[in-house]
Parts: sequence; C-alpha cells; structure tokens
Amino acid sequence: MKIVLASASPRRKELLGKFFSEFEIRASDVDERPLLFETPVEHAERLSFLKASTVFAFTQKDYQNQLVVASDTIVVLNNDILGKPKDYSDAFRMLSLLSGTTHAVCTAITLIYAREMKRDILTQTEVTNVTFKKLSEDDIARYLAIIEWRDKAGSYAAQHAGELIIAHIDGSFTNVIGFPLRRFFAMLATLGLERMLFDHPCRGEAILQ
Repeated sequence: MKIVLASASPRRKELLGKFFSEFEIRASDVDERPLLFETPVEHAERLSFLKASTVFAFTQKDYQNQLVVASDTIVVLNNDILGKPKDYSDAFRMLSLLSGTTHAVCTAITLIYAREMKRDILTQTEVTNVTFKKLSEDDIARYLAIIEWRDKAGSYAAQHAGELIIAHIDGSFTNVIGFPLRRFFAMLATLGLERMLFDHPCRGEAILQ
C-alpha cells in the first residue's frame, strides 16, 4: 500500500519515518485563515481534512491502494489561535503572551484510506496542555536566537531547547511537536490498519508518547 504524507513539515516526516521506511511527501496548499465563528478544534480539523482531501484528489488516479495522512497543529491561548509568526516581532509577541501561562496545543489528524472502490475518512484531534515558565525579555531573545521560529505555530519548538521555556507538558509530547503518534496508531487500528506497524518495523527508537 502506498503511504502519502500531505505535509512538508520536517517534524512530521521525521516522526513518520521512524515507523515507515517508504512514503511519499506531497505538500498541500490550503488557505489556513480561520473562518468566522469557527472554534480552534473545528479549525484544525477542517484544515487537516482539506489537506488530506486535496492531496487525495491528485493521487487517487495513480494509486488504487493508498493511505493519505494529513494533520494540522495550532497553539491556542484563551481560545485565540496563535499561528506561525509573520516576523521576529510577532514571534517575540507570541512568546511574551505565552510566558507564565498554560496553553493548549491541538493537532487534528485526517486519514483517507482508499482501496478498490471503497474509501474511509477519519479525523480526530489530540489536545495537550503546555505550561510555560515566566520568561524575561532576555529569555525570549535568547530562545529565538537558537531555534528556527519562522515555521512554528506559537513561535516555539518543544523539541529544540524546550527546557528553556517550558515548565510542564500535560499529555502527548509528540503532539506538541506536531504529530501525536499514539493518536495516529489508534486511528490506524480503527481503520483496521494496525498490521502496518508490523509490516513496516520501526527503525531505531521512537518516542511513542
């Protein structure tokens, strides 16, 4: 079966690559602006579905038996979505807002499983609470100087010097990175695809949280 990752995220590529030796990457280009009256979870789920369905539309003629994997991760503070920063000032502003608070990281995953004349679509969301340390302006400037913040929701990456800014993570660590593995495995089982994990053995250690 062909596996297609509908994302150009290096973090999702790395996590998926710990379990599957071969998969195709096809980034999807969708409008990520929230809709009026849309909740943060509804927003993430809509985008993950759009990414998956857009890529599936391009690949369905090429592959009779395939699994399309798409996800969307957002950072939510007081019900406001903090997306990717527009510039350094915006990144600094986001980390200042997150300083000393607890926010939610929401990742929606959509799987489209197609074979012969049948197609199953499944979307689920993982939510993890992340508590930040109280950060000074110097702390924020120091952190932004050592990570690539431009493509990060909320302007931070838990896997890159996260100990400098994060006090506690309540829930899935891989969700905070951008792809909750345990949720993904449970979704595979729901679709009857858990055997894929045995057919494609993990290469090296993987974080399962």
